[in-house]
Amino acid sequence: MLVLTVSCGEKPNGGGGKTPEEKTGAVWSLPAPLVQKVEVSADGTVIESYEYTYDDQGRMLSLRKTDKLSNTVLLDLQYSYPDDKGMKATGKFYPVTSNRFITAVKDNAQKTVSYNGSWSGAWSYVTTFDAGGTATGTSTDPEFAAKGGQYSSQAHYSEVYTVSGGCISQSVMGTDIESRTSLKSAKASSALTVNYTYSSRDDRQNFAVYLFPSEFPVWVAAGLPGCKKLITGISMASGSVPSPVKTQIDYSFDTSGNIDTAIRTDLNNGETVLVRNYKFFYQ
Repeated sequence: MLVLTVSCGEKPNGGGGKTPEEKTGAVWSLPAPLVQKVEVSADGTVIESYEYTYDDQGRMLSLRKTDKLSNTVLLDLQYSYPDDKGMKATGKFYPVTSNRFITAVKDNAQKTVSYNGSWSGAWSYVTTFDAGGTATGTSTDPEFAAKGGQYSSQAHYSEVYTVSGGCISQSVMGTDIESRTSLKSAKASSALTVNYTYSSRDDRQNFAVYLFPSEFPVWVAAGLPGCKKLITGISMASGSVPSPVKTQIDYSFDTSGNIDTAIRTDLNNGETVLVRNYKFFYQ
């Protein structure tokens, strides 16, 4: 939702130590105007909302996502920053009732954000970004095994992003998995290609984070995916077979050029399936 503005390169500080950004913790800072709330509506009814607070450095302090139809809180997280690069998001992840947390490290020198959850079996991810702050890929290598050793598997999941002009034009999401039992082993692969088109208007609120299948609590705090322009269209294909599902997005703006509303229309074979209106409120 918010554009990554911190420098991704090292800055000389006369001693080879921490950069000024690292000293102040600004690697997690987000630019003004900071978004206070986003309400998502369909057919005139608010169906979900996102609410945010920040500290005096522009770092996210809380995120609350609510399903307004059932009045269910889906995310209720508090953010803390234990060191120069680290972030911890603690609280409720629906449908789990007990509190959990995600830890993340954003390293501008290595151009990575690495993160994983505290719960058993949580996958550890690494998202890479380029010198302009736009994400270039995400990957994880999970392993599974039956307690008695009857079954085990290793997998590699990746999202490879093609970046053009500071925007992700294509994402190829693929999984390779190898499974083994006492009798045999097998391998399988799958891939999905997603294409994005853009307008000439700047994405000053990082609206793209609402459109990517990301680890939202981490990405929204880190300013990822960091696309420089506003997405206007999404299409998909599995292998060489195009999907009939497409998405188009139209926008309106305030007098300063910030998003006022984003209207997302999902279509199937050219017929409208769902229209969602994202209304932005600022601090």
